Amino acid sequence: MSAPIPSPDGVVENDRHHHHDHHTVEMDAAATPAPTPDTDPVGVIEAALVRLVDDVGVLAEEDVVRAFSILKATDLPGYLRLRQAAKKANRDCSVTVLDKLVRDELPGSDDDASALDELVALARAQCQLHHDADRNAVAVIPMPSRREVWRVYSSGFEEWLRAAYWRAKEMGVPETTMKSALATLAAAGINDGDEIEVHVRAARCDDGYLIDLADEQWQAIHVTPQGWRVVNESPVYFTRTPSMRPLPMPVAHGDVGLLWQHTNIPAHSRVMMLAWLLDCFRPDTPFPVLELVGEQGSAKSTTQFVLRSLVDPNKVMLRGRPKTVEDVFVAAANNWLVSYENLSGLTPEQQDAFCTLATGGGFASRQLYTNGEEHVMETKRPVVLNGIAVVATRPDLIDRVIHVDLPTIPADARRDDADTYAGWERDQSKVFAGLLDLFSAALAILPTVKLTQKQRMADYERLGEAVARAMGFAAGEFQQQYAELVRAGIDRALESNAVAQALDRYIAERVLPLNWQGTAGQLYDLLNTHSIPDRSSWPRSPKGLSDQLRRIAPAYRAKGIDITHLGHSREGARWRIARTRSQTNPATPPGIEGGTRYGAHRE
Repeated sequence: MSAPIPSPDGVVENDRHHHHDHHTVEMDAAATPAPTPDTDPVGVIEAALVRLVDDVGVLAEEDVVRAFSILKATDLPGYLRLRQAAKKANRDCSVTVLDKLVRDELPGSDDDASALDELVALARAQCQLHHDADRNAVAVIPMPSRREVWRVYSSGFEEWLRAAYWRAKEMGVPETTMKSALATLAAAGINDGDEIEVHVRAARCDDGYLIDLADEQWQAIHVTPQGWRVVNESPVYFTRTPSMRPLPMPVAHGDVGLLWQHTNIPAHSRVMMLAWLLDCFRPDTPFPVLELVGEQGSAKSTTQFVLRSLVDPNKVMLRGRPKTVEDVFVAAANNWLVSYENLSGLTPEQQDAFCTLATGGGFASRQLYTNGEEHVMETKRPVVLNGIAVVATRPDLIDRVIHVDLPTIPADARRDDADTYAGWERDQSKVFAGLLDLFSAALAILPTVKLTQKQRMADYERLGEAVARAMGFAAGEFQQQYAELVRAGIDRALESNAVAQALDRYIAERVLPLNWQGTAGQLYDLLNTHSIPDRSSWPRSPKGLSDQLRRIAPAYRAKGIDITHLGHSREGARWRIARTRSQTNPATPPGIEGGTRYGAHRE
């Protein structure tokens, strides 16, 4: 333990007021050798502090620097105390110079700096640094058997850099040094590197689509109208997130019909389901939202698990209800397929967020630790939801939803989880290969598909028509099924809307032909007289009613009732409600007899 450190003032006072002991001190000094840095570093420093009051150069003397160096190596608390005492003794002295001299004196004192330089040099020698359109740094790492692509600020790149440094030096890297190295490499990629396009899981290429297998060899699947093949190095840059897991390796002679043995999809919805699965691999088009609804015991979660394992396997395959809109976009930023289960309901804001994910958009919030900058997450992702009750209730989301009702499984037909997952583990490679076969066949037919009438998700509708024809269905059958699905969705949307319930009652009481005109206030008073089971969402003013009318107008138009805003007058917003001629006919969905290829309806 170091000796008590006298203050410089105290040392000076001793020198001034004890002249009568001067002769005794000289005799003691003659008898005792002067302290040296190696024998008494504290004594050397204490003596230097006395002289420091009048001489700032004391701290640069060789013996003083060596004494501070020895003390730092052997007694860090004592070193810090004496360094502080030096600052108090003379505020004009530079302890920064002292620190530099001490670092130079100590062996290995520049290890951190050299480790940082070595890390940066190692990374720049073994990888190529670039950035994406958002100026996020990206590292492309060529290897003998594969090519890895990581964002510089990712756990994957950090793990690679630590492993590379260990192989080179057999040493670990301190956390602070690693952070400094990543910041330096990110700056190099942003300022010196080229801009490249980075993809997750799926990408469009000139003659088809690429799907990242996310395996250890960084292989991908190239699907074209002529077929599909596994490629060792993708022509586009795929990156990954820590939670991503590999897709099954496809095998020859695939059989997509095996899928129905592991899911509870009813026969009349299977073509729709296959079209949704294939559409998940088309990032250049909007994604419909898949909604699985069924009673307890209808294998909703098992079905969703199996479907996700064919699109985007993940460490957490099914997630619980998101708490906020930001949670939805964070999940989208880290997953290709956004998957939520056991939902009892979604807020209007969350439903709007899923609409944004389906067609592409973003979420902005204030950047952490800044006053004014925005943090923007922009993305487009396929989404799958499940619940006992319908969770998509807003018309905007229902327009984008593929709704599938799962039948209840009888007690004598249920299987335990061990058998279920073991069987899927056995068959998933064949199913995935069959899905790729169907994708290639659909891409070959797609250019010939022309739609005279289109639903909201027209790109999905067109692909679905190609898929149905590839499976042996007649032209137009898928369109009929999809039109029926959309009409059923419209009914669900109106059933859950309080204004629509009141408007339906009013229309039912009217004598045909229906042709009402008036202000929003008049209609508000008129509809208010009807009994509504749930008035929690009832508008509180005529303006609120106008907002609701705009929201439900597309659904009523599809039912043959035109709700039109006629503009504003002195009395308020004017509206017209009139019946129009229906333009659609009842649809007959493809049945079990329609498909002849790919085991489409195997029971």
